[in-house]
This record gives sequence, structure tokens and C-alpha cells, in this order.
Amino acid sequence: MKTNRKTIQSAMDNRLSFLDERPSCRAAVQYRIAQEEEPVMKKKVSVGFVFAMILVLLAAAALATGLLLSPRADAARTADRALEAKYGITAEMMTFFGREQEVLEDGTVRVTYTGAGDMDYAVGTYTAVVKDGKAEISWSHDGEDTSGGYASEAWGLDQLKQMLEDCMDEKRKQAYLDRAAEIAEAHGLTDESRQAQAEAAEETAEQYYERREADKTAAMEARKIPVDEMVATGREFIISNYGLNEEQVSRMELYTSTEEAGDNSWYEMIGGKPCFKVEYLLYQPLTVGQMVNGEPRAHEQKDGYYNVFVNVETGEIEEFEYNSGLGGQG
Repeated sequence: MKTNRKTIQSAMDNRLSFLDERPSCRAAVQYRIAQEEEPVMKKKVSVGFVFAMILVLLAAAALATGLLLSPRADAARTADRALEAKYGITAEMMTFFGREQEVLEDGTVRVTYTGAGDMDYAVGTYTAVVKDGKAEISWSHDGEDTSGGYASEAWGLDQLKQMLEDCMDEKRKQAYLDRAAEIAEAHGLTDESRQAQAEAAEETAEQYYERREADKTAAMEARKIPVDEMVATGREFIISNYGLNEEQVSRMELYTSTEEAGDNSWYEMIGGKPCFKVEYLLYQPLTVGQMVNGEPRAHEQKDGYYNVFVNVETGEIEEFEYNSGLGGQG
């Protein structure tokens, strides 16, 4: 069977596009270059290094080519990038939001990012409509004044940056959480109103747990792909999608149990599809020097919890999420 060379080139360009888009990938390459020994003559790049970099790119191509994303997951990735491009919302800031995807009748996917808990009004809701690989995104507070710090009732990028910093201090974190609750209550979003909405829209707790247990068992029984293969898929996606560098990859720790005997704990139904949950932890080992206000600082950039839900029948990635664990949301 003949293969169109241009088709292969286009596919590889598309698959490797994340290397250009993600500063962390560029930083990783620069780091590797910096580690090379200084040549005796005029800093020429060694043939061995060039060959090594070619192998890295080929490996990345093979890695990306082997990953399949469902329309929901692909739309979520497109929306995440649009969210950062237009509003500056980074992956770490996503700890303050919940993300949901809805596939519409025409194939368009609506992705919504809603403030978690009492932060629902202050940080607002971002809505992305994804079609043909492009996202149109808007914010519920578009056009409102966000210049007043936490005193403002609409919290945008500046407040989110400050919230990440304040998360490292329990007193400052509690202060902005209390302020967010005040703003929510001022706009009628009380615990009682949320509970009433939940009771009206959702099943009882007993019904929920019974249904969820049945879904988890059904997902487990539908498995056609080995667990180790799904774990490898999840790990590869985390590394490529979030642009983890070599040092960060070395600290990744698998949390998911890989034992297969009758345990449905790691299985879920995602969008009606049977999935296996691959969870990795990334954290910074504590040292004496990592202290903030007398307490050990356990968080560095991109530390946190990474979840990837892999379809147990097709191997497609149906859903993914990252939670930095900051802000009391992890």
C-alpha cells in the first residue's frame, strides 16, 4: 500500500505542533542544550547531540501519533488553549474551576469552566464553543471592572494570579475564600439555594451511589485493553499535553492501582463511555530550604494531580483533568 508523503508530513506537523506552542517544551530543549559540555572549538553542536535530538523528535512523533482523543477530549484541549490565549488562564488556575463538555446535535462541543464552590460568582463562567478545531470563548464578566483586587465583585486574571500566591498561606487563602462567599451571597448564591437546586436537579444520594457503582462495574466488565497499556497511554498524554520536562517526568508517581482482579475503583462512565482512570501525582520533595512563613512549601510549578480517562474498548482518551491541589480544591 502506497503512502502519501505529504499526508505523513502534514500529520507529523500537526502532531508535533505542541512543541512550538508550549514554552515548557522549548525550555526543556534549551535545558538539554545547556547541559552539553562546552566544545574546545567555538561552541559547535556535536554530531552526537544532533543525532540525540533527532531521536527525541522521532520519539515524540511516535508518542503523539499513538494517542487518540475523543471529540469531547479534543474539544476540551482546544478550549483550554483558547482560554489561556484569550484570558491568560493557566492550567494551575484551573484548580479554581470545574470544567464540563457537552456535545451538541450538530457536532459542536460546548465547554464550560465554572467557579468552584463559593467562587462561582466572583470568578464567573467561561464558555467555549468548539467546532472544526477552533474555539469561540467568552466570559460571564466580560466588560466588567476587575481592577479592585478582591474588593471587586468580578475576579479576572490579576485576582487569579494573587489567589495562587495566597494559597501558600492558610490565612491569606481563607481571606479570599471568605470574600468570595460574601460576593456569592450578595448575588443570591447561598448554600441553601445551591442545595435546593441540587435536590431539584439531581437524584438522591442513595440513587446516585447505586447508579455510580453499577456504571463502574459495567465499565470494568467492558474492558478489552490491558491495564498497563491504558496506564502508558495516560502517562504519555500527561507528559505531552502539559509539556512536562525531564526533571518533572522523573518525579511522576502512579497513584492508580494496576491490579485487575475484580476491583472497579478505577473505572468510570464518562459521557456514556466505559473508561479506566489513570492518575499520576507530581510533587516536590521537601527540603529544609523550602519554607514559607515557617512552614514547608510542598508545591512547585505543575505539581498536583493528573487524571486521564481512557476508553477501555477503543483506547481513546475521553476526558482529562489537572488539579494543582491549591486553594483547598485538591
